[in-house]
Amino acid sequence: MSSTHAWLKRTSFAFLWLIPLIALLAFALPVIYWGFGGYNFGDNTLVLAATPPREGGRWLGFLVGFPSTAAWLYALYRLHRLFSHFRNGEFIDARAALHLRAFSLFTMLAAFFDIVTSGARRWAMGEHDAPFWTHININTEHMALVFTAGVFLVVSFVLVEAERYKTETEQYF
Repeated sequence: MSSTHAWLKRTSFAFLWLIPLIALLAFALPVIYWGFGGYNFGDNTLVLAATPPREGGRWLGFLVGFPSTAAWLYALYRLHRLFSHFRNGEFIDARAALHLRAFSLFTMLAAFFDIVTSGARRWAMGEHDAPFWTHININTEHMALVFTAGVFLVVSFVLVEAERYKTETEQYF
């Protein structure tokens, strides 16, 4: 086993622990904020928002945030599956490419939902009094996330093509 192969297996093992932790936070933090109104813990140790949710806006905030969170959780699930393949020594195959493709698409979908529903969430947080669909928020983090996910999407197609070339080459020898 090469040192790179061993490093990839160790790194994959680390990601297999890290991804569920990220998923737990992605689920727990909205529940804490929208469900229980918790927004500031300790002496500014963990700050979820500047203020608690607007009175009567908790359900709206939770519901409009749900599609983005659900898409992100599914993207993380597919990323976990991808790193499971890597951990098992399966680096370039169609299944790994499909997991990467699904991760990319659902990450883009999560960013899209986050952008589209940002005005309603910001209204439910009490940031403004205008109609909640008028304050859509798009920032550089959204753009960077969509761009990076797009790059991974293209790479997933490259992996499928590389596997096809490998199979064709093996048939000649």
